[in-house]
Parts: sequence; structure tokens; C-alpha cells
Amino acid sequence: MGVLGESSVVLIPAVGKSFGSVATDSNLKRFRNSPPERIGVGGEYDYNGLAKRVARCFQQHFGDEVAQLKVRQRGCVVILTGVVSSRRLLNRLVSLANTVEGAALVELYRVTFTEDELVTACRVS
Repeated sequence: MGVLGESSVVLIPAVGKSFGSVATDSNLKRFRNSPPERIGVGGEYDYNGLAKRVARCFQQHFGDEVAQLKVRQRGCVVILTGVVSSRRLLNRLVSLANTVEGAALVELYRVTFTEDELVTACRVS
């Protein structure tokens, strides 16, 4: 399988959020002992909580379209790696990841696209 598009490391900041885990007064009560990026799916402390919450959000919204995408985190930075069907889908995923509590940046690392490859194959046939 050839790869048509591949991204290197790209940092995409969350609009309207400062970098790092800054809590507002309303969030401070919920996250008194743990920063937002360390809160798990069920509200418990989880070192990789942000990545799990983002992955769950992706699965709920896009289902099998994100089966080949890995979600990791480094502090409040969400890291996406793997294969997606198109740049359009990737843009939607980045926007969605930026809305998750605790996310300050989305980093793309070796994300590949398959959509354009299919279009090229159809033109050759």
C-alpha cells in the first residue's frame, strides 16, 4: 500500500486555551488534586486519562473510521499517529480533540491519508 500523504510533527493549539493545565474556579473543585489531563473516563485519576477520553470521543463520533488511529498524550498534549481516510477527517478529529477538557495542543506524528490514493488508482484504471 502506497502512502499519498504523510504528516511530520505538526502542533495545533487549542483555540482560546492557554498551554498547560490551567483550571478555572468552577473546574478547580472538580480537579482539586489532579490536573484535567490526568482525569480518566469515569472521573478517576488516570495518568493517560486525556488520551483515553479523546479516543472514546473519537470512537463515539466516528466509529470504525478511526480504527487505525492511535491516541497518546504527553501531559496536556494529544498525540495522533496512524492512518485516516482523508485530510478532512483529520481536521475534524483535531477540532474534536481540542474540545476535550485538559487538551492544550494536538500533535500529529506520521499520520497518513488513504483517500487520495484511491482517487489516483481510479484514474489509472
